[in-house]
Amino acid sequence: MEQLRDLGIRMAMDEPIGDDLPMAAAHALTRDVDSPSLRELAGLSKGQSREAVDLFRLAMDELGCPVPDKSAARLHLMRQAAANILAGKGDPEDLAHQIYWHACYSDRPELRPVGDRFLELFAGWGAMYKETEEAVAAMKAAARSFLRDHPA
Repeated sequence: MEQLRDLGIRMAMDEPIGDDLPMAAAHALTRDVDSPSLRELAGLSKGQSREAVDLFRLAMDELGCPVPDKSAARLHLMRQAAANILAGKGDPEDLAHQIYWHACYSDRPELRPVGDRFLELFAGWGAMYKETEEAVAAMKAAARSFLRDHPA
């Protein structure tokens, strides 16, 4: 189901995913994720992108996990980056920049201070902190705070 949710996020962010959907549906069916539209989607061929997108939206609704709007997708991506900072996955500096960038383009004004905080951490990575460990600790504290204050 996680792969389908990720495709829904990508769709919300206007990434072209139509050709990937039939195979993703087939993989989901093999993992016991099932709905009538998902079965129909798995039977499409690569050249049927428009039909695949419509069926994917319908399948996600049937599965109780509708494709989010762009604002919700941005929040999801911000939360994912923050969780990766906490888990030590990826470069914290790059992840902080991702959070900042999504906050800037979000239509949720409450996310602007979050973006500003991560911009401050990103911009001050070398100048503000003498030790990388200190910078990572500050990023982790900001990530923890963000995840606590902005639940999914």
